[in-house]
Amino acid sequence: MTREALETSHRTERETEAAPGGENPSGPEVPHQREATRKNAAAGSRVVDAYAASLGRPVMNGTRAKLERQAVELLAQGLPEAWLCDRAREMAGRGWMDMFRHVEMSKAPLAPPAPGRTRPGVPEWCGQCGDDNPAAARLNPRFRTLGELGTGEKCPRCHPDVVAR
Repeated sequence: MTREALETSHRTERETEAAPGGENPSGPEVPHQREATRKNAAAGSRVVDAYAASLGRPVMNGTRAKLERQAVELLAQGLPEAWLCDRAREMAGRGWMDMFRHVEMSKAPLAPPAPGRTRPGVPEWCGQCGDDNPAAARLNPRFRTLGELGTGEKCPRCHPDVVAR
């Protein structure tokens, strides 16, 4: 091949045209998903505001960004905003700055879940099992045990393996 032919082939390999008519090649736009993201972002900001109010001073930008990211992710997992605000106030009082860790270790009961918020086929959490981690037990059936995770028996009221029988 000549040098000119090589340059032409490289140029055509590298140059690709955009999708015709400005179409999104990854699929249609989903406005309801964007709206949910906006709502979670606003709620995440309110959770951090509760942290700042309890702290009694403004939160530094880096800490604010980290806590907002964590709050938005926890909200997307279905945890109630009011419950997260209470956990944020607790964190500020103790000088903590990791919402994931605090929520995971929290023993505070959750408000009853909104109807239809659990996955299909997973029974509603009974609210009495998962002593070591009630927040996780509500969202993850694996934690629905009586006693320590992995050593206790499956909850007869809400563990999917037992309820399904």
